[in-house]
Amino acid sequence: MSFDFVEPVVFAVLAFGVIGAGAAVVLLDRITASALLMALTFLCMAGMFVLLGAETIAAFQVLIYVGAITVLILFGVQFTKQGGDRSYALFFQKQYPLAAALVAAVAIPVALFAFSFTAPAPPPGGGDIRPLATSVFTDYAFAFEVASVLLLAAMVGAIVLTTRDERAEAARRRK
Repeated sequence: MSFDFVEPVVFAVLAFGVIGAGAAVVLLDRITASALLMALTFLCMAGMFVLLGAETIAAFQVLIYVGAITVLILFGVQFTKQGGDRSYALFFQKQYPLAAALVAAVAIPVALFAFSFTAPAPPPGGGDIRPLATSVFTDYAFAFEVASVLLLAAMVGAIVLTTRDERAEAARRRK
């Protein structure tokens, strides 16, 4: 029994995930939801890299984009002052017909061109992970640890800066 249908089905699910979540990032009003959907887009892209046999790039996609960039954007959202006025909608959110026509004009030829190729069989196994891991944890172990400590310090600093002092807020309200 052959499972040749699994890979195209997984690819289709990941492709719909990328397209759907990417469109939702642009079209939603809530910035937090957009940031989380952007992380879903990055995860679906990492899945596509796994399907291509590029496990290292998929791992970097998850570490850098899903981890670091999404956290950075969420901290930016946390620092942004939120107002109750919704009149500041972006101008491109009002141009659905023009955007749909432009996307169709670009996407249809690209899809036809992409489906005209036949994919070669991926090489067996992901042979680049073991040498990369050995290099990171032996030759570059100190730099790896310094980077992890700096990222941890940045995260703690961002949490401290965004946490409000409850006593100061209560005293301000009483005045």
